[in-house]
Amino acid sequence: MGLLDFEKWSNQPNLFSPKFRLCTKLPGLTAGQRRVCRRHKDHMAVVIQGVKVSIDECQYQFKYRRWNCSVIDGTVFGPLTHIASRESAFTHAITAAGVSLTVSRGCRDGRLASCGCARAPRPRSLHRDWLWAGCGDDLQYGYKFTESFIDIRERERKVKRGSREQGRQLMNRHNNEAGRRAVISKSKVTCKCHGVSGSCSLITCWQQLPSFREVGE
Repeated sequence: MGLLDFEKWSNQPNLFSPKFRLCTKLPGLTAGQRRVCRRHKDHMAVVIQGVKVSIDECQYQFKYRRWNCSVIDGTVFGPLTHIASRESAFTHAITAAGVSLTVSRGCRDGRLASCGCARAPRPRSLHRDWLWAGCGDDLQYGYKFTESFIDIRERERKVKRGSREQGRQLMNRHNNEAGRRAVISKSKVTCKCHGVSGSCSLITCWQQLPSFREVGE
């Protein structure tokens, strides 16, 4: 789909070593994506992970279809994505969702320097005696980073106003947004009991990402 050439990325030796000129050497990035990459080099491993889970999920969802999300000649999802189709729309959405989810989780796990645990506001419906604590997935950061990294490919393309190309550009951005919103809409508040012998004298709650299967469905 042009986001990145996942197979070629995976085959790069010493991909994340300090001496590897990561953002210049990786194939498939646009000029804008290279700029984002230079600012956030530590994000690229998580981006690759997000693309991988999106490919796996797409292949699961379409496993009984004639088109089954194949990776052909190192190109993610094959040539069908050049056509304005329902399948192409799904690949844009699922890829944006995959990257958004893995970046949000990478923040929580301390893998990324520019983010950490979520700072989501306490839900009004949460029981007043329960603590809004714990290290939640940073959904807001995952959303914003994915929007800047993936959508810049469409924004930087120069197309004629009112043209077919502009229509496709807007459609791609719409489907990217649909994928990101699916992750957020399926997230949920998770709570855990604390106390001696299961007394549950203290309950802490935090925002948690859904499983990617829920997003794919």
